[in-house]
Amino acid sequence: MRMGEYQEDMVLRINPLFTVLFSLIATSAWANDKENVNPSCQLVPEANCGWAELRKLKAPGIDLHDGQFMATRLDEADLTGANLSGSHMQLANFQKATLKNVDFSGSHMHAVNLVGANLEGANLEGVNFLDANLSGANLKGANITRVLWMAANLSGAIWIDGRVCAEGSKGECR
Repeated sequence: MRMGEYQEDMVLRINPLFTVLFSLIATSAWANDKENVNPSCQLVPEANCGWAELRKLKAPGIDLHDGQFMATRLDEADLTGANLSGSHMQLANFQKATLKNVDFSGSHMHAVNLVGANLEGANLEGVNFLDANLSGANLKGANITRVLWMAANLSGAIWIDGRVCAEGSKGECR
């Protein structure tokens, strides 16, 4: 077996395993029904709130720029007008959250759950939505300059111009 064949063979073996592992991590992060597993989380700029339990948080206008929110539960939170620019939110859960006019510019939102979230007027400039689930999300009027949509689920999302994305829209609104 030549080196190139070996590398291709390893890629074929690793990718399915990686996919399963990633899915398990994402599912567990989105389904965390435990108490707050990060009691040291302080809601301030540059916060370290990974794995925090912040469901139904009411904090309109809060400044949390450059924060770490990996796998944080923010379902049904109201963060209207908040500043989350430059934050790392991989695997975070914002299901049904109110995120109108939030500044997410430059944030890393890989595999984030935004199902049914209201992102109307949000600043999403430069956001990474790789593998994110935005099905049913409201993006009307949002700034989507330089957004990475690769494999993002946009089924039923309300697009920036008000049209509804077709079922099965992945990576682009169809």
